[in-house]
Amino acid sequence: MHITKSAGTSVALSLFGKLPYHYRAWEYRVIFGRRRFNQYFKFAFVRNPWDRLYSAYSYLKGGGWNDDDRAWSQQHLTDIDDFEQFVLEWLTPERLYAHIHFWPQSDFIYDEKGKLLIDYVGYFEDINTDFKQIAKQLGIHTDLSHTNKSQRQGYQDVYTPEAIAKVAKLYQQDIQRFGYEFASHRRQQVINGTLRNEQ
Repeated sequence: MHITKSAGTSVALSLFGKLPYHYRAWEYRVIFGRRRFNQYFKFAFVRNPWDRLYSAYSYLKGGGWNDDDRAWSQQHLTDIDDFEQFVLEWLTPERLYAHIHFWPQSDFIYDEKGKLLIDYVGYFEDINTDFKQIAKQLGIHTDLSHTNKSQRQGYQDVYTPEAIAKVAKLYQQDIQRFGYEFASHRRQQVINGTLRNEQ
């Protein structure tokens, strides 16, 4: 499941040689049917929500992937001077759904009843180790190639306490489910269909 701005392009191209779709897990379940879907090994990479949001903002502010992204950015972000203004003045609970890059990560891998639909959660922060584990599970012998990587300063350098607090509130569910704090993470693993602290 390709969660946006979480290295999905690099992972999909390295494993499968194809660009990934941004379908949510429940949509794949509809496409393949429950029986086939349940038989597949399903995984996703998650990312620190503060880091991911800054990455998404920088990406779209810089023009994004295609003409649609550029048009969206021109319409919504032209009057935004910096990331601080974006978080404190523009971003609201409703606007989390203004662009797919801002969607909560939980939306991609949980269904509407709060059920986790994947078998393995990889962490962007531990991407090389997790990629090897996933490739081994799939029986694919390849290295991770990094593509679509943005050039920008580290996210911890651009946040004020006010912006940290607002993002913590907006992405509270992701932060709790995936074990994130602003500058660290506590890995979770899928055990019997739920995420729990990694032993």
